[in-house]
Amino acid sequence: MTITSTALLNDQLYDLVIIGAGLAGLAAGRMAADAGLSCVILDKGRRVGGRVASRHSDGFTFNHGAQFVTADTDAFGKLLTDAEQARAAVQWQIDKGKTVIVGCPLMRQLPRFLASGLTIHQNITIKAISRTAGHIQCRDDAGHHISARQVICTAPAPQTANLLAADFPNMAETAASAAYAPCWTVMLGLENDSDIPDMPVRAADHGIGWAMRETARPAATQHRPALTIQADADWSTAHLDDPAEDVIAKLITQWQHATGCNLTGILHARAHRWLYAKVIKTADPAGITCLNNLAVAGDWLGGPRVEHAFTSGIQAFQALNAR
Repeated sequence: MTITSTALLNDQLYDLVIIGAGLAGLAAGRMAADAGLSCVILDKGRRVGGRVASRHSDGFTFNHGAQFVTADTDAFGKLLTDAEQARAAVQWQIDKGKTVIVGCPLMRQLPRFLASGLTIHQNITIKAISRTAGHIQCRDDAGHHISARQVICTAPAPQTANLLAADFPNMAETAASAAYAPCWTVMLGLENDSDIPDMPVRAADHGIGWAMRETARPAATQHRPALTIQADADWSTAHLDDPAEDVIAKLITQWQHATGCNLTGILHARAHRWLYAKVIKTADPAGITCLNNLAVAGDWLGGPRVEHAFTSGIQAFQALNAR
């Protein structure tokens, strides 16, 4: 992939501009590339993948976003098969009855695989999407703009609603009808992790949606000892505005109660708050998602799984180009 950080937008007219380099945006971008269109993806983050995310910090490695993926559709299944063959993904049995797919060695390898060959500009925050002379114009927070014959916006629903409110109120209303649950994630670097369970911990009674020893994930034995704890939706909502240091302390306590283990030798501790972690209400199915040369995409149109975002990106591209 071609990635440029803090790239200035310009007056070049593209066939397609995509807002967001999560799975929806990358899926749409892959379709555009296969169709031979001039396409650029604009993303406010530093890395592709959105919530399919991994982080290095103080020598420790954490998968702090989506923990795994599964496939029900042929298109997403083929992507995962291709990623496995390229050694960008691997199967992981997380309990006796469930095998999933994870990025190898990190979750972010999956979106990086999908992004191969695409042109992506990062650290760019789009502030407005508007009509102009038969095209769509996207303006960033520095006042630069870029125009395209078509635009697909894959930002989270509340952000999409804000971007489209002025010129596309009906599509903004569709986005505003979706809702998310947040997720607090705590990342702990440890001296030793030999006493931490090898399998995922999920304990609703203690507010734990997922907790995992990072070195127990496939192809991760070379990583330093680390633990990732993700609170469930109810706990995260109840503690949404707590200071990060309080969240770290509370979730360590909750994890210890849930597992009966005592965490010692903590060398690194960070917390990350995902405001739009999991779709709990999809957008109104009767809402407008494609209008002339603008379409929206994202998991908020289909459901909470990574595959829903991927499928939505494909559907948005197909809707724009069905004419």
